[in-house]
Amino acid sequence: MAIIRLSELKQMSDEAMQAKLAELETEIGREKGLIKSTSKPANSGKCREMKKVRARIKTLLGQRGVKA
Repeated sequence: MAIIRLSELKQMSDEAMQAKLAELETEIGREKGLIKSTSKPANSGKCREMKKVRARIKTLLGQRGVKA
């Protein structure tokens, strides 16, 4: 997954942001599973960035008045 900037998120529609949020949730879950099974993440920066993007999306959806 590529890094998504705030300016790119602001240009997305609500439906696109919710789809991206669902995609991020599954990917974060997959990464957590890998971390628990191998006890060492392959790329800890990726997991951290995905969490930040998830928080940004939820914040923007909240500001727009959309239930995340």
